[in-house]
Amino acid sequence: MNRWIAALAGLTLSSTAWSETTIRYDWLTQGETSGELIVTQHDDGARSAHFEFNDRGRGPSIDSRFEMTEGGLVRAFESTGNAYMGAPVAESFSYGDGAASWTSTLEEGRDEGSLDAFYLANDSTPEYMAAMARALLTAPDRSLPMWPAGTATIEKLAEEVVEHEGASRTASLYAVSGLGFDPQYLWLDEDNELFALAFGWMGLVPEGWADVLPVLEERQRAAERAFLADRAERLTHEVTGALCLENFRVLDVDAGVLRDGTTVRVQDGLIQAVGASNAIDCSEAQRIDGEGRTLMPGLWDMHVHIGASDGALHLAAGVTSVRDLANTHDTLMQTIEQFEQGTAIGPRVHRAGFIDKVGPFAAPTGNLAETLDEALTFIKEIHEQGYPHIKIYSSIDPDWVAPMAEAIHEKGMRLSGHIPSGMTAEAAVRAGFDEIQHINMVFLNFLAGPDDDTRTPVRFTLVAEEGGALDLESDEVQDFIDLLARKGTVVDPTVTIFDSMFRHRSGEIDPSYAMVADHFPPNVRRSMLGGQLDVNDENAATYAASARALLEMIRRLHEAGVPLVAGTDALVGFTLHRELELYAEVGIPNADVLRVATIDAAEVVGELGRIGRIAPGYVADLVALDGNPLADIRAVRATAMTLKGDRLYQPAAIHRALGIEPFTVPVDAPDPIR
Repeated sequence: MNRWIAALAGLTLSSTAWSETTIRYDWLTQGETSGELIVTQHDDGARSAHFEFNDRGRGPSIDSRFEMTEGGLVRAFESTGNAYMGAPVAESFSYGDGAASWTSTLEEGRDEGSLDAFYLANDSTPEYMAAMARALLTAPDRSLPMWPAGTATIEKLAEEVVEHEGASRTASLYAVSGLGFDPQYLWLDEDNELFALAFGWMGLVPEGWADVLPVLEERQRAAERAFLADRAERLTHEVTGALCLENFRVLDVDAGVLRDGTTVRVQDGLIQAVGASNAIDCSEAQRIDGEGRTLMPGLWDMHVHIGASDGALHLAAGVTSVRDLANTHDTLMQTIEQFEQGTAIGPRVHRAGFIDKVGPFAAPTGNLAETLDEALTFIKEIHEQGYPHIKIYSSIDPDWVAPMAEAIHEKGMRLSGHIPSGMTAEAAVRAGFDEIQHINMVFLNFLAGPDDDTRTPVRFTLVAEEGGALDLESDEVQDFIDLLARKGTVVDPTVTIFDSMFRHRSGEIDPSYAMVADHFPPNVRRSMLGGQLDVNDENAATYAASARALLEMIRRLHEAGVPLVAGTDALVGFTLHRELELYAEVGIPNADVLRVATIDAAEVVGELGRIGRIAPGYVADLVALDGNPLADIRAVRATAMTLKGDRLYQPAAIHRALGIEPFTVPVDAPDPIR
């Protein structure tokens, strides 16, 4: 979602004579209005737009104005306000005297030459994205270079006639490629004006037209499914018969050692045998020579909100299993079906149901209860849908937690979540929490007072401002850690998102991705210049100390025997690698880190005897690495091959398909598999 908001950039129409008109749009969350877009066409041909929405106390508020040439290329642009997490927006672009120049809180640049490219703004409005689409539609080959970098193209995918209160409109679906890893979609009307955006539980439509969004969303999903199916067909290699993976150093995750010169025989997606190469019969099997690479079990990301387009990045990163922690049931089941049928590339998905309480800061997806009885009914329904786990959210009434926990446990399910506002983490654990999502929730146990509404961004800013001053040696902190260890309460830190939030200064590449950003498409790399919080000279040292304290707490949790799982809740694949790197950076041994991301995760979801080890009878979810992750945890980024059961993937090929410069040379597989 945040990547979409960051990419809503572009240009506007030709400067023929206008009379000033205003077009209003509704921003919708779960079908309810939560924001607005107001577009004004001025009598001089320029356009201005105001865009804002509220997402649990977060959301952009941006005003922009832009002028165009008759060909739709931007001549002048300015944008002010705040970005999704509150960082300031102040951006401008102009073309004159044979040169384009731009400046913002993130960057500045200049390019001499003709006005023949389209300025891609860091922060703008959906109207700017529509303007880019219009410019692309009139460009030769429907393609334009971008300022500062990159090239965008557009393709029409579908057309849909929609009706509302007797009025009829024809909307066309377009895919814009070149701005990110995947195409970005938007709907234009008969006059090529913006008509709709569909993002799952969020979207945009003309004021009052909310009832047409589900129709457009389903048509868009069909187009996305066709795109992903084509990609899966090109990049998935079905393994038939027996396969021998020879000459690998196999990671024994239990012992924390590599076993040299090992062969793994796989058939029908299961590991048949593991041993010295001369002890495994490979006479009638296809063979892959590992050439001494490391072979380890597939990684787990235990905190995702998965969509079908995410799957390819997971597999390219060696992530073969994930846990989804909040989604709409129908969308999640469709995504799982695509992965299982091979019509989209993706990992194995373990499901968690989701419940929050109705309110101004309620979650934008899942089941929203008005009463405890309704919450208990949702628990029953989620259990009947086959979910083994329920996550609850920040707006849940603290008085509901104990009865909800009792009902969840009676049905053999697990309970995890955010700590509800007004409740301490200690009280939540004693009331029945099996797991805590996000390391900031652990800190709020000590920092949040009765007047701190942690449904809002206070749950971030309070920890950023005060976390570094928390005495981790105190009896209060140690008693809480002892409670977690004694009860076996799992902690899902997702610390990378906080490390990034607290240390990323706008104008610099996000430190969580600085080591990989140069491999990304130009505009993806550029999007990583924008910070979330307003980190500045006055607060940078305080925030950095808090980021360090989060890591120190994780180390102490691990040393005390508190179970950890590695999750991300952020950019797919690359964030998990960084999460593991941060655990190692703070002093958790690499062997322990790798166990957290493999067999420990499998144990939490009840799959310990089936997935997570390289042993006979286990699912053949395997990753080949160029490097030794026991010696250097950064080797997990060097994925040279991923095997998920009987489907083999070359991460380098996936990365190229997504516009990413590969990180490794592929494993040399035989022709039937290549």
